[in-house]
Amino acid sequence: MIRGFTFQFFKNITDLYLGYNVIQSIDTNAFYGLHRLQSLHLEHNFLQAFPIGMFDELKCLQHLSIEYNKLQNHHDDQILEMSKILSLTTLSYDIYQDYKFPSQWSTLSKLNRLAIFPRSSKVQFNKEMFAHIKMMSIMSLHLDRVPSISDDFFENFPKLDSISLYLGDGLPKNPIDQVFKSFEVLKRRNMTNIEIAHSRFDNGFILNLEKLQYLWSICLKRLTLHELYIKDISLYALQIFSVRSTCIEYLEISKNVLLDRGVSYVFILPNFRNLKVLKITSNWHHSRSKRSQQSRLISFVLPQTLEELYVGDNLAWDMANINIINGHNLRVLSCKNSVIWSCEGSFVGVINVEYFDMSGWTCEKLSVDLLYGFPNLQTLKASGSRLGKGFVNIAGAGSFLSKNLRLHDINLSSNKMNSIPNGLFLRPFEQLTSVNMSYNNLKIFPKFHASIKTLKIIDLTFNSLTYFNTEQIERIKRLGEVDIFLRGNPFQCSCKTLQFLKWLGQSKRVPDISDLTCITEKASRIFMSEVISNLKTFEISCKTKFCLPFAVSITSIIILAMILTVVFFRYKYAVEYFLLRIKMKMRNYKELKHEYTYDAFISHSHTDLEWVKQFHDSVTSMGFELCLDAKDFIVGNGIAENVMNAIDSSRKVIFIITHDFLKSTWGSYEMEMTRMHAFQKGREDMVIVVVKDEIKVTDMPDILKSMWFKITCIQWPNDGNLPYNTKEIFYEKMKMSLTKKEETLTYSRN
Repeated sequence: MIRGFTFQFFKNITDLYLGYNVIQSIDTNAFYGLHRLQSLHLEHNFLQAFPIGMFDELKCLQHLSIEYNKLQNHHDDQILEMSKILSLTTLSYDIYQDYKFPSQWSTLSKLNRLAIFPRSSKVQFNKEMFAHIKMMSIMSLHLDRVPSISDDFFENFPKLDSISLYLGDGLPKNPIDQVFKSFEVLKRRNMTNIEIAHSRFDNGFILNLEKLQYLWSICLKRLTLHELYIKDISLYALQIFSVRSTCIEYLEISKNVLLDRGVSYVFILPNFRNLKVLKITSNWHHSRSKRSQQSRLISFVLPQTLEELYVGDNLAWDMANINIINGHNLRVLSCKNSVIWSCEGSFVGVINVEYFDMSGWTCEKLSVDLLYGFPNLQTLKASGSRLGKGFVNIAGAGSFLSKNLRLHDINLSSNKMNSIPNGLFLRPFEQLTSVNMSYNNLKIFPKFHASIKTLKIIDLTFNSLTYFNTEQIERIKRLGEVDIFLRGNPFQCSCKTLQFLKWLGQSKRVPDISDLTCITEKASRIFMSEVISNLKTFEISCKTKFCLPFAVSITSIIILAMILTVVFFRYKYAVEYFLLRIKMKMRNYKELKHEYTYDAFISHSHTDLEWVKQFHDSVTSMGFELCLDAKDFIVGNGIAENVMNAIDSSRKVIFIITHDFLKSTWGSYEMEMTRMHAFQKGREDMVIVVVKDEIKVTDMPDILKSMWFKITCIQWPNDGNLPYNTKEIFYEKMKMSLTKKEETLTYSRN
């Protein structure tokens, strides 16, 4: 129920819709305070009566809809209540069997539109039903259901200008013949509109001369025959109608079951001398499954006055080159939902068309000049036309819109496009305001010409966009104040798309941002707004994810470098030895079996050179050939290379161990190289150690200690009290050590 004073604080309301609310009762003062109310809708409720005084406050009420309630019996008090609404111009209400228009309503002098809803299939519309309405200025009449209608019914409506008859269902018989006969009383009248629609008799009828004769005698501007199951139209009757109906400006024959007569009806169209709008849509269903073979050039003659042509959901053919004669006034051409198997054709003679609808075509085969005949085109509807495949199959698809630079609105939705043809929007569309590319498979934001500054809407909903990169974001910024709709795309919320998320949070160009969802790195789907509201935290987590691996990598590199450094210093001589060996191989050294050049190489400290020279001369005098750096190293070669050559060329290496030798870097180096060489070549007995100074074993370096404990060393006689510690015995031992012969692989330079 609606209680009293419910709307007392809504004083500015002009339209109030309370339909479909299961309202059973209304208090008297329910509409108190609605002094400006002009339209009240109470249809489709359960009202059985109106309280006295309900309409007293509604001094400006013009439109009242109370149909589909339970007001079956209009009592005198209710009739009287409605007769008080003196401002009423439009009334919609129910009637039942034996209904009579109340004489009390004759006070409604401004009432000019009636919408009547019969609630019984026994209602009969006849002249007596509206005997008291004759003096009223009823100009528009809508009958929502017509069980039966008499030939003289409209006599009581002398000022009638528009008739709308919905025949309805559940009727005992089809009243279509009665309906056409009832128009006879309208002969020689000037009328704006007659609409006959929604018959539920599927057996159909033929629109013939007998029926059309009642219409051409009326100076009628608009005729609509919609969903009447018309199964055929007599060509002869239509021809006469086209000639005699000189006032017809709007003709619609839609959603019927006409048998296909090919283009027979087309030849009659030029007879309509004042026709401006022609709608022949959704009729020839019987022919849609057959593929017709058309010639490559088809010509149509239109009425010279025709401005709008709708032939959608009728045609079933391969596109041809179409030449339209008398098409210079045509502004609208709609062929949507027609079965066009191939779009390889063009249009001629329609250069002033501003609206073209080719939605629902099958343009897998496409001509790039299909739209070249529409240089003044402002609106293009091409939804669900399979242009995605058509663009792929033709060369120069980017030129598809090159002749339509006056376009305002472009609809390319549901075309299975994986990408926009290169250059399609790179044209100077200076008046372009809206582009719809929804329900495709686009993965990147399209490129637009730099001169386009008028774009207001770009619809990219339900595509395959995952994010916009920096370049795409910059392209969007250059377009100016444009709204971009992005709902239904599989966006990604990850560190990779952080820049896109930041732009999305700052930009005011995505009106449906609250509807956007994204997939996180954990493969869960969340609302984009949640991520954007916590963008700072998300950005920090991304930096952490980046810094942690970076820090781990740097730490690992440092640790590895430290390990390599330690290993290098621990085994630097081994490393250097092998590097020298490689270097020598690269310099054309090769292994040969031969006698060594020297019996021994003397490794010593340069501070001991004088003693070493005496030692060298003494041993040489015994018949041995010794290698001494001062006389045998090759000038120009590196010291390390000379050392290696000396070791390679000598059967033995004699180390003269003194305090100065132990302090010498080269001494340690030569010992390490000798040890590595001995290990590598299996010549562990090639080392001779001569201890010249008195040196404790504990003071010796590790490398010398290892030699000391593995081989027998020769002590220079410094202490005369020791037995057998003389120079003669020393040199004798040296001679014995050098006398032993061995043959080993060495390197010889080519």
